[in-house]
Amino acid sequence: MAAGRTHDIINLSFLPVAVYYLQPENFGGFISGYIIGTFFLSPDNDIYHSKPNRRWKVLRFVWYPYTRIFSHRGVSHLPVLGSIFKLFYLIFVIFTVFLFMLFLIYLIQPDLLNRFSFEVNLDSLLLILKHPFTVSFLIGLLLSEIVHIATDVLYSTAKRLKLIR
Repeated sequence: MAAGRTHDIINLSFLPVAVYYLQPENFGGFISGYIIGTFFLSPDNDIYHSKPNRRWKVLRFVWYPYTRIFSHRGVSHLPVLGSIFKLFYLIFVIFTVFLFMLFLIYLIQPDLLNRFSFEVNLDSLLLILKHPFTVSFLIGLLLSEIVHIATDVLYSTAKRLKLIR
């Protein structure tokens, strides 16, 4: 399996090639998603001491339960599914923190929550998901994952065939 630095170099080397085929209005979202996917939301998030997890610094603990739930080279290393699981996991963590904060606010000052309306507007959510930046971001995230997984497969195959040590 390729090391973290190898993944970073290969992923970053592939970025200009991918950007070449994009329309200019998609650059921002795609590059953002690709960089975040390469450095922070890698298939290696299922290893607690991995380079991508260490990059989370003080928030690294967020990935500890994820590393206990998913084994290395399991779901995280499946193209598309790995990104979906990581995104849903992060959404779950953020939602849990949000609920905990609401609970604390309720304990400290119960009437404060009456001033706010917490409604989920599915139309707005769909509008965000269909926005060109969001679509480009998700494609960048997925492509960085696919390049990472392809690197692992090629490296493992070359090692098995004894082309590399």
